[in-house]
Amino acid sequence: MEKSTINYIIGIGRSGSTLLTTILNAHSKVKAIPEIPITIFFSSAYKGIKKKNEQLESQTTSYLNNLQRIRPTALVDLSANQLFSTETNYSDYETYLHHIFSKFEIAGKKGEFEQYIDKNPFYTFHYHKIKKLHANSKFIIIVRDYRANVLSRKLKQLIKPTNHVYNAFRWRFFFQAIHKLKGKNDCLVLRYEDLVSSEVTEIIKICTFLGLEFEPEMLTIRMLNHINHPVDDQKTKQFISKHFAGLAKPMQTDKIDAWKNNLSEKEIQDCDTICGRYGLDFGYQPLSKKKQAYFVLVITHFMWYLSAFYDIYKEQFIYFLPVQLKLWRLRKKTS
Repeated sequence: MEKSTINYIIGIGRSGSTLLTTILNAHSKVKAIPEIPITIFFSSAYKGIKKKNEQLESQTTSYLNNLQRIRPTALVDLSANQLFSTETNYSDYETYLHHIFSKFEIAGKKGEFEQYIDKNPFYTFHYHKIKKLHANSKFIIIVRDYRANVLSRKLKQLIKPTNHVYNAFRWRFFFQAIHKLKGKNDCLVLRYEDLVSSEVTEIIKICTFLGLEFEPEMLTIRMLNHINHPVDDQKTKQFISKHFAGLAKPMQTDKIDAWKNNLSEKEIQDCDTICGRYGLDFGYQPLSKKKQAYFVLVITHFMWYLSAFYDIYKEQFIYFLPVQLKLWRLRKKTS
């Protein structure tokens, strides 16, 4: 097999990126990896390596063992303790990543593949860093109507706040970054609404962008089908609920405009004010007739603004932390 390529799915969470991951993982030449952010986790410290590195291998094993705690092995088996041996060889950070991805077992898919698809929302803010690691990578940017995204977070009781203003600010921060990537030859913008309403057309477009042949299995196989045993661990249940719940079902277009009936007039108005400017770039028309000033909402909801700002931009700071400190943070999250 010729050298594999690593491509990426980016964009704010709750926009269909996990659905897209399952679709691409059904392709015979693709292994699509759901949110194992190893690329950026180690790159600040090891992007310049030129040969096999025992410290990196030890830290990688620890990192993946911690992530495996909250991931069902039937769906995502990271093979953390079988990754490295004395025969393992890699010449730089990019080939290290190829080796790691080849060892993962994702929804029953083992070994090397022509393409690896690495899906991580926060990679949206690391585009330039990733391009320095492998210049030929391509990025699928999946976007969704800000009001639908806010509603999804409001209805899904996860770790982050469900407040509509907080989530509208998060959407805006993401789309400020996405706006800068729009139009690049190595980026394909995909609207969730189009994927749901014109599935075949959009999947063919994605395949063309990635240099793949369309395969009918991409319409029917879903990763959730591989979870065929009870899950007892509470954190693993939360992981499945967050990332895979509902993916075994056919796509439903009736949820596209559900926000019109499930968000209040005030919530829609606030979302339009915060997100409308960037939403228009992607065909999302503001609904509110009343106009508000953005800076007034920032002042009125300043604590939510700060909270959203911190949630987004702390990632830029975390990137530069020592690996041992990042591993300590991860252990606290997964224990």
